[in-house]
Amino acid sequence: MRLSYLFLAWLFLTTSAFAQAFPNKAVRIVVPYPPAGSVDFVARAIQPKLQELWQQPVVIDNRGGASGMIGSDLVAKAQPDGYTLLLGGVQTHAMNVGVIRNMPYDPVRDFTPVTQTTRANWMLVAHPSAGVKTPADLVSIVRANPDKYTYASSGNGSAAHLAFSMLASELNLRVTHIPYKGIGQGIADTLSGRISFVMGDQSTLVPHIKSGRLTAVAMTGAQRSRLIPDLPTLSETLIPGFDVQAWHGIWAPPRMSQTLVKQINATFGMALNAPDTIERLRAAGVDAVGSSPEEFADLVKREVNRWTDAAKKANVEPE
Repeated sequence: MRLSYLFLAWLFLTTSAFAQAFPNKAVRIVVPYPPAGSVDFVARAIQPKLQELWQQPVVIDNRGGASGMIGSDLVAKAQPDGYTLLLGGVQTHAMNVGVIRNMPYDPVRDFTPVTQTTRANWMLVAHPSAGVKTPADLVSIVRANPDKYTYASSGNGSAAHLAFSMLASELNLRVTHIPYKGIGQGIADTLSGRISFVMGDQSTLVPHIKSGRLTAVAMTGAQRSRLIPDLPTLSETLIPGFDVQAWHGIWAPPRMSQTLVKQINATFGMALNAPDTIERLRAAGVDAVGSSPEEFADLVKREVNRWTDAAKKANVEPE
């Protein structure tokens, strides 16, 4: 639930009274992915307002690798002083649990949840040669041709793999999974026609839709896209309640004081409610959220259960 800007300002000022020394140096936000990705974009969209509010540098530290676990583990083992934070998301703290056997951290026990920052609905697109232009086409054409069509992902157990597996299971579709080392190559092969379908971020796919090189089939989340408002959702057309989306949030190391958690939460709330931040995010199809630590903790627990079940249904063996 979004908090009012005035209330957040009041909370920021009152909690600052208890922690006036923070921050007195640069704050590091670890992004557990390479630069130029969707999580990196969210971090840099929020960064200017955070620096204005804190009057200190905010450093974006990209620590990619191992499905986001390298950077996440770094924060899990950091000092809980507020100067090292993690901007992770659905993969680092939910999907990985069901597909990776020996994670270096527990996504619930080894972090202090601060706030959900953002959410972004994915979209399902097709190469024009597939002939699939609508959700109804997806069912009629693909069911009539089992195992003919393919979909790309960034690897076994990745977000796109689990999301498409969930979709195929709900609709009784047989589509061949083609894993890649990165979703960028999967999108490239979809553009060339080697692959039939791919799910991904709106900011990445919309330019290809507008150029006519890809066909937008449906949104995977509960809401339609502001970028393509006429594109229906799978929930409203085929699978009531189907809601698959990326979400991101801020975590701190474990055992952080609640006073400091509240202060950092209030600062992020103000940054996310700032009009320029909202517009920057919306232009890429991303919604600012802002939540309490308790709400965020509940989201993580629900999503861990959800995606662990999805991995089992997709017959993904933990590696």
